[in-house]
Amino acid sequence: MSRAVRIGVVGATGALGAEVMTVLDGSRLRVAGILPIATQRSVGEHVAFQGEVFPVEMDASLRGLDLVLCCAPAPASLEWVRLALKAEVPCIDCSGALALSPEVPLCLGGEADAAVAGAPLLASPSGSALALARVLAPLQRAAGLVRLGATLLESSAAGGREGIAALGAESIALFNQQDAPDASAAGRRLAFDCHPALGEVGEGGSTAVEALLVRSLARLLGADLPVAATVALIPTFIGMAASLSIELKAPLDARAAREVLAAAPGLELWTHDAEGPNLRAAASRSEVLVGRLRDDPTRERGLLLWLAADPLRIAAANAVALAELRLGPG
Repeated sequence: MSRAVRIGVVGATGALGAEVMTVLDGSRLRVAGILPIATQRSVGEHVAFQGEVFPVEMDASLRGLDLVLCCAPAPASLEWVRLALKAEVPCIDCSGALALSPEVPLCLGGEADAAVAGAPLLASPSGSALALARVLAPLQRAAGLVRLGATLLESSAAGGREGIAALGAESIALFNQQDAPDASAAGRRLAFDCHPALGEVGEGGSTAVEALLVRSLARLLGADLPVAATVALIPTFIGMAASLSIELKAPLDARAAREVLAAAPGLELWTHDAEGPNLRAAASRSEVLVGRLRDDPTRERGLLLWLAADPLRIAAANAVALAELRLGPG
């Protein structure tokens, strides 16, 4: 039996932190205790875990913990990463702050080896990057990749707890024919609308979210793959959908690609294309649902497909898989 461990969760009251604790509750780890950490806004709150209630702390000592999972926004997570390293406590950053740092391993939970997992600091990719990498990696091994065109439709969950709450408040107000609340933290109305960018658009026309996605995929796939990515914001509470246009090096038609993806871990091929895959089907699932797989008539070695996923659950599941690998049986 594995040893009992104590785990700190930074950003425990946020959307990702809460999802991590849900997955952690059903993991193979024997968790003796949780230290939930959050910002001043969450002081006085409590979180439930395995039948116990833990007070949220803002200033906490990390000594004595076996692992820290950083799920808060990047600036706050970086500070707690520094504190964890100082306290000599292993740390997994899930915020994206270290996803592009070459000295920090960016890991897939099911593929990282024990040597990598033993590093004092690991980075877990965003749920969106993980979802795309799960589809692209087996195709890369089977036929090689030349280029990728990707349009991602992200829900308000991409804005965390505030984004979800803002969409809910705006939707209720509009249904009741009331004035909508002030614009959310995203700086725009969310309900019953679609925005062509998630975050501010930079000088080159891309957002920071899109740039992070492209560079994270390069690290995960081990290749400098040309990627044209657009990440849009849609008025749903959870999930992400994406349309991918993939150009391959070697011939691989849709039928053969379907066989490759059917055998890949973490994927589920959707055979009822007229019905999905959709966000409702992907909610609270750690698998990526893939459908509408077909040959691209505009490219000799091209594939088109659609996927649906729950990025929060996928990111949380990957972080916990890394935690299981990092802590292991005692």
